[in-house]
Amino acid sequence: MTENVVKPHSPFGGVFDHLWNTQKDELGYQYTKDPAFMTPEEKAEECGRIMKWLRLTSEQKRAELEVQKAELPAQKSQQNAETVKSQIPDVSPELYTAPNPKAEADSPAEACVPGGQEDLVTAARPSDDQQAAGHTEMDDASSIPQGEGVVLIPPEPAVVPEVAEPKRVRITELIKEDYKSWRKGMRIIFDSGTDSGKTYFILNVLLPWAYEKGWKILYLCNRIPLRDQIRQEVEKLGRTEEKVGHWDEKLHRFVYETHIVNKYENTIWVESYQWLETFYEGNRKGALDYLSTFRYIAADEFHYQLTDPAFNEETDTSYILLEALVKRRPVIYMSATARTFFDHWREYGDVAQENYYHIPADYNYVKKVMFYWNDKEEAEIIRREARRGKVLVFVDSLAHMQKLKKELQDEFGEKIATACSPYRPEAKDCDGLEAVLQNEKLLKRISIVTTVFYNGVNIKDPELKCIVSRLWDPIVNAQILGRKRPVSRDDACIVYFKGYSHDRIMEERKRIRERQLIPASKWKERKKKPEIWKAYLHQQGIVKMLDKYSRTVRRDEFGDGWIWKRRAELLYMVQMEALDLMIEKGYQWGMLQEVSESLIDKIESLRFKELEDYIEEHLEEKIPWEVMRKEIVEKGCIINPNDRHKDKGIPTLKIINRSLRVYNAVVESNQKWISATERTRFWMLHRLQQ
Repeated sequence: MTENVVKPHSPFGGVFDHLWNTQKDELGYQYTKDPAFMTPEEKAEECGRIMKWLRLTSEQKRAELEVQKAELPAQKSQQNAETVKSQIPDVSPELYTAPNPKAEADSPAEACVPGGQEDLVTAARPSDDQQAAGHTEMDDASSIPQGEGVVLIPPEPAVVPEVAEPKRVRITELIKEDYKSWRKGMRIIFDSGTDSGKTYFILNVLLPWAYEKGWKILYLCNRIPLRDQIRQEVEKLGRTEEKVGHWDEKLHRFVYETHIVNKYENTIWVESYQWLETFYEGNRKGALDYLSTFRYIAADEFHYQLTDPAFNEETDTSYILLEALVKRRPVIYMSATARTFFDHWREYGDVAQENYYHIPADYNYVKKVMFYWNDKEEAEIIRREARRGKVLVFVDSLAHMQKLKKELQDEFGEKIATACSPYRPEAKDCDGLEAVLQNEKLLKRISIVTTVFYNGVNIKDPELKCIVSRLWDPIVNAQILGRKRPVSRDDACIVYFKGYSHDRIMEERKRIRERQLIPASKWKERKKKPEIWKAYLHQQGIVKMLDKYSRTVRRDEFGDGWIWKRRAELLYMVQMEALDLMIEKGYQWGMLQEVSESLIDKIESLRFKELEDYIEEHLEEKIPWEVMRKEIVEKGCIINPNDRHKDKGIPTLKIINRSLRVYNAVVESNQKWISATERTRFWMLHRLQQ
């Protein structure tokens, strides 16, 4: 009676299948190894042995089988030992080498186990019958050997499969082939955060398509640095080598030269909104006809219409022009923070749902968010963070920029760079954008910039560990956070925002209402009741205030009339809504709610380690009050917020205890009479009761 065995799949094709030994008493070919586990080199060698086997006589085959049978036990022992060795983690390979008789007495473990190392492997290895049955004693927890002299082979650790990081969706993946059906009269909306592939789609998908069709694209930017960056990218993508030949009279043959050209030079024009406004004002009819020759209009950073009206009086011009162009050509609006326009167009049906592409902003790289409340804290934060990495600081005025630079100069010196708009007269006192950023990396340890840097600039620098912003406007802060483009999962940073009190927010609301919204409202009422506007202008100080502060109502080009700036009014209406939310919910929650709700869960209280250590060291210790007050105020960067003077007074105990809440501590003041007419006062630190 013969015993059947499992026949593995032959790697050599069906022509060799009949050679497999399906019965032990047949003169079939015996494979040296299971073909399923052979390497390509081993398979080639095995094929050669098979061909040699086919040329043997029956007697020669029997003799060969006897030799293989005699060698089989030793081969199995070696293969099983290698299998067990490969399955045991973190054990020295020397444990499985051949035993050294001279070293047996030096090994305590071997002295306890007869047979030395070889028996260790054999004892751990299941028998051939157990392997064939697919079960061993080691599979049963109740049969694990116990007692002295038994060396247990550690089990193989469970392998936890690595969870792949979710792939972020890109604009190109949402659009697919939709762009081929975009026609005139269409608004195309890219409502997505930074680094979502908006620019990539225009330059790597739409641009080649337009080049192939012989069409043109007008690409609009809000800042000169962004315009220059896009132009460089277009030149890089369109770089093409052309060989041009001419007849050389001296050599009497054609000579060929290689010329570098940009094949997209006549396909895409990259300009700024400011250029568009100037171009249109020169000849409106001619400008509109010329701009209509472009097949696509890409309006990048379209939140320009919500941020720049505060200092640019011509934003209405570019908006009106784009509204005229959308009737003739498809216009692509791109921004992470222009939701005011996008929601309005969707509500009133000015954009089809299939042309609205949305990807939420991704702030996973923000490790934590903290708020600071005074300039002293700000300077200490910058010092602390600059010692561990690069810091990017956004200021709200050039005066504060110079103040910060002066305060940090002693420690960081030449490691500080500053930048503002090159069109401002004060720009001569700054280092300039090229001294701050090159090749998407910050050049200095500390970079102090104005809002000229808040969009159109990409920073791919893993050394940037901290971003500090003094701005309260959520739209601006969202753009500030978008400057950092993480290069890896570990590329994270901490963000610090300047905190504003309830009174400060109320002051800002009052300023916006009186200087911006009320003048716009009075101007619009003049159409029905002209006397209302005249009466308003005759109020004391109104004309002077309008000339100096108002952006919603400005003098006309002749200087004797007034015009209404609609985009400016919209800007301040949006800001007023944000301020109302901050008053209702609190500044921290209200501001981050407008930027991204995901940031709210990352808020942490600001603490200074020096003060934490001081509190821990001096708990329940009586210290003269002047000494403790000085130490706490200096180490915690505590100031008197009610003191409006330049050199603020020393904070009171009430202010100090309010600051110590985040440290879970409180100061108790006590006094002791040291004589009938003299007493002394001391302070003592306690932990707050939970």
